[in-house]
Amino acid sequence: MPVLMNFKICDNAEACNAIKVCPTKAFRWNDSKKTLEIDKDKCIECGLCATSEESCQAGVIHFAKTEEEVKKIQEEIDNDPRTIKDLMVDRYGATPINKPFNCSEEELNKVLTGTKPILVEVYIEDTIECLIKSIPIKEIFKCIGNEELRYRKVENTTEEFLSKHNIKELPCLLYIENNELKWKIEGFYSVEEKEKLFDLIKNNF
Repeated sequence: MPVLMNFKICDNAEACNAIKVCPTKAFRWNDSKKTLEIDKDKCIECGLCATSEESCQAGVIHFAKTEEEVKKIQEEIDNDPRTIKDLMVDRYGATPINKPFNCSEEELNKVLTGTKPILVEVYIEDTIECLIKSIPIKEIFKCIGNEELRYRKVENTTEEFLSKHNIKELPCLLYIENNELKWKIEGFYSVEEKEKLFDLIKNNF
């Protein structure tokens, strides 16, 4: 029976965890087409890509055992009102979407010379999570409630930067005003943990 994917809610990225759990490498990234795909000749229908806790937790991948299940799952996918446009917004701990928000440490230092507050997200590739599991930055902005707040996303690879801000865990949010760190929040928070993150933010004001 086939594996079905709901690309409406999939960021379709090379870092997909389903690739890691597939024992035959049937679930793979096609670099030339820039998309995830399943090699039916290699697939042994184990279902790990859809059921393993180490695979996709966003509900994108489905494994059908019968023709009836195929029909039912495909119908659910077809009727899903969500679109990739809904998914592709900047989110805390997820793949950067709007490139202008992305900057190097050197570029960040220039931005910090301004007087307006700035929310800086620090991450490394190893900490990237699925978009659908991650909290939209605009919701974090709404929680903070400062209309002058700016946002930058920095991929960090230097110990000097981490040491400067005493960062122990990534991803991390830094709230900086007048070039002074006011508070930071470390670690990933999923959509299910949104209120917990918002409480931490509110406690800093």
